[in-house]
Amino acid sequence: MNLYETGALVTPNTGMDLRETVLEVAQREGIAVLVNRPLNAMPTKKNGVLRLADFPIEGDAVDFDRQCRMVGVLEDEYRKAIAPALQHSGQGMAPADFFTWAGELARVRPQIQGLEHWEQIEHQMIAPHVNQVMQALSRHLTGTAAEQWEAWRDRYMPQLLTLLGGLRREATERSRAKTAAVAAIIDPFLPEPKRKESLSRKALWVLASTPGVTCVLNGMRSPTYAEDSLAVMGWEPLKGTKQIFEAIVGQKSSLS
Repeated sequence: MNLYETGALVTPNTGMDLRETVLEVAQREGIAVLVNRPLNAMPTKKNGVLRLADFPIEGDAVDFDRQCRMVGVLEDEYRKAIAPALQHSGQGMAPADFFTWAGELARVRPQIQGLEHWEQIEHQMIAPHVNQVMQALSRHLTGTAAEQWEAWRDRYMPQLLTLLGGLRREATERSRAKTAAVAAIIDPFLPEPKRKESLSRKALWVLASTPGVTCVLNGMRSPTYAEDSLAVMGWEPLKGTKQIFEAIVGQKSSLS
């Protein structure tokens, strides 16, 4: 359950006549309810995960088109000067196709939904491939070919990392736009002092204050992450939480 996935509170699908919500039955029967995934919301299946948290902007802005051209020039140099010397077993990717990120990232860029989506792409698609290829070439090339490869690699990697950093910043900005819209909906329902708190705290507070919710289970990936979450435990329960959920659901299409 989270600000978007509100079925336990608003969907009457439980009880003898299926006219009660999960939380209503839980309260009536004295059943404790532990809520999971409070900050990773899925407004729609199409748009994936929306992280209900604040996202600090990291790094400098990057001229994507210019940086992409620089990476592309280096990748073209690799294909002409290094790839022809590499043997291909006939299986798997040809050496000439090991570095095609200029075109691939330009293709992916419009599809990036936010920081969570970008991190998934970076960690599951980009990093494993780059690391594997880098290690394989460094391991197998020798002599002059190895020197040529290392010289190219040392020029290429900083440019690729700059390009990836630029995409990360763009993804962060998209996430910030979405979470700012969520905060704008929540804030009018909150006491003035709490409107300046982080979105993650607001989201956790709303859940923890919802009648029928006994405990909110939240991951603790770092001390900072834990401290941000634990502060909510000292706050008085918020009243009128159902209105907040209804307001969020009412604008789900525009936020997702």
